[in-house]
Amino acid sequence: RSFLGRVRTPPTASALSTASACRGQRHSAAREIETEASLAVERDCKRLFFRLTSAAMLLRVRTKDGTERLTMDPDAQLSGLRSQIATSFQVPVQQQQLHLSEQVGPVMKKGRLLSPNENATDLRQLGIISGSMLFLDYEMERQNTAVNEAYKKDPFISLVKEGELRRQGTNQWTLTNFLDYRSTKEFKLEAPPEPHCKFVQVDPAASQSFINFMILCGFQSKRLGILYGKWVEDDEGNSGVQVHAIFEPKQDSTSEEIALLEDEETESRLHALALMLGLTRVGVMIAHPARQYAFSVNEVLLAAKMHGEAVKADPEKGKRFVTMKARPVLQDEKDIEGVATMEAYQVTDQCVALAQREAFSQSNTDPRVAKTAKDCCFIVDKKEQRKTTMEPLVARVFDIARPFESPLGTGFPIENRPTEPQTSHSMASYLRLRRDRREPFIKTVSDLHFLLFLCNMLDMKVDMPVLCDKVVNGKHDELDGFQMMINCYAGLQ
Repeated sequence: RSFLGRVRTPPTASALSTASACRGQRHSAAREIETEASLAVERDCKRLFFRLTSAAMLLRVRTKDGTERLTMDPDAQLSGLRSQIATSFQVPVQQQQLHLSEQVGPVMKKGRLLSPNENATDLRQLGIISGSMLFLDYEMERQNTAVNEAYKKDPFISLVKEGELRRQGTNQWTLTNFLDYRSTKEFKLEAPPEPHCKFVQVDPAASQSFINFMILCGFQSKRLGILYGKWVEDDEGNSGVQVHAIFEPKQDSTSEEIALLEDEETESRLHALALMLGLTRVGVMIAHPARQYAFSVNEVLLAAKMHGEAVKADPEKGKRFVTMKARPVLQDEKDIEGVATMEAYQVTDQCVALAQREAFSQSNTDPRVAKTAKDCCFIVDKKEQRKTTMEPLVARVFDIARPFESPLGTGFPIENRPTEPQTSHSMASYLRLRRDRREPFIKTVSDLHFLLFLCNMLDMKVDMPVLCDKVVNGKHDELDGFQMMINCYAGLQ
């Protein structure tokens, strides 16, 4: 009978042989994979067993005084465990009633009592491994060793041992008294408040001279300048400062630190000269190499020290003391033109107070981080910590672009610069250049650095007060005598 459909051809003998061979290969590969997996599991188990049996065992011991921890040799016997308990917990072996633990639901319960007859038995044979819980009963009174460790860090105990509380002149301390005293050692840090100084006006010639010198040196090292000017207020009653000149003291600074050198004679003359000119210290300028943070802790401490001196001299206006910085522009600061820039800040009142108390210092490993004395701490976000960065202690003064030009110029070589020594030759060149420009002599002499150099020649009690008075009041027609005397010192006709 005919029918439609596909006729299946019976497989040949060679095809059957090939299929059988393929099935055998698949079974063989599966057996190999299964064998390798079994070997891997066995290796992992051996490693885990080796770690559990070779590493020191950490045992938990629950007593009536709390849960404590004990480290044991994994090969130790029960007698060694009892001896270790006697040494670490101060519980004699005779009083020890040591129990194993049993897991009853989610709770660990006291199990079988270990008898003295088992003292020669290995801990592993008793089922005691790392992480095991044991129960220890005793009749004596003692303190939890973990609690004792916590008490070692208690500030009250450490202060008693070191004699700090005795030095306060109080023989008996109540908790209230101690907390009041302790509050003087805790410094709560929050976001910095608004600065007392709302704006800063800087004479462009003075600031440019300072920055140009740093550019000439490639900003390879730090440098400090002291800002001399006046406390001022604008038409709206906002408090600010005007910077007329920048004095650069003797220093041996590096790229890491500012190192000021003693020069009491120059400091004394400068202070007297500033008073004659009606100027005072209104701030400090810090220049530093390129970096990603604003201030190091030592820079803030130095600024806070000078800020405190300004407040001591004038408690109200001294609060406006500013801390400025000159720095190179970083490559990613596309919105700042030029190669260098200036910024203005103020250290906070809290920073000044802490610096006066020497409450913190710079970390040995990170110049951005401040650390407290060992008996003090910072409170940041309600947490005690001994280290912090400077952000809570420094406030930014953004308004520094108001136009201002000081009556004092900046043309004479700046003191204490290795590239611009102040000599009689530099004095003669300065006077000759100004004279050739037909510049009025009062403008020539109206330069803080030049007047400070003249203090080495003119009498500080007779000549300099008169000269400074004429400079301040613009009495240009009364300087003929001083012009002749100064030209004579310079060797000019």
